[in-house]
Amino acid sequence: MESLKRACKYFYYRFIRLQASPESLARGVALGLFISTTPTFGFQTFIALFFAALLRCSKLCAVVAAQLTNALTAPFIFLGTYYLGAVILDSPFDRSKLENLSWEGLRELGPSVFASLWVGGLIVGALLAIIGYFVVIGIDTKAHLQIVRAKRQVERLRRKNAPVYEKID
Repeated sequence: MESLKRACKYFYYRFIRLQASPESLARGVALGLFISTTPTFGFQTFIALFFAALLRCSKLCAVVAAQLTNALTAPFIFLGTYYLGAVILDSPFDRSKLENLSWEGLRELGPSVFASLWVGGLIVGALLAIIGYFVVIGIDTKAHLQIVRAKRQVERLRRKNAPVYEKID
């Protein structure tokens, strides 16, 4: 548990020290989170890089955030986005079609499943992007304030402890 805490702290400080504006970092995270929920598994990194360059936001943040959907989390994320999309599109999933599944049956299921994945993914992605954007702006603003306060404190200490030189005529 201690090593996980140390790793999180390390990545937090690495994130804070990125040489980009808070707006660029936040847009990169939002973009990556949005792309991570779309059914483009396997291409999300390339899509995130392309749109990050196009929108002039942090490429690193976009790519890292796009990795939310990985081999461990993809089944849960895509199942959730599928169900949300199916509810919105009013296209309930018929399990009986899976019992005697053939290529023809798969072809029939394809468009409705794909549409449900896209609709659910876009909605969940938009929500995650909004949340991620404001969380990153908040973290970066807080870190910036801490840095400014620390610099002011160092400056005060320098002034307080500065040697006094007498003017010799």
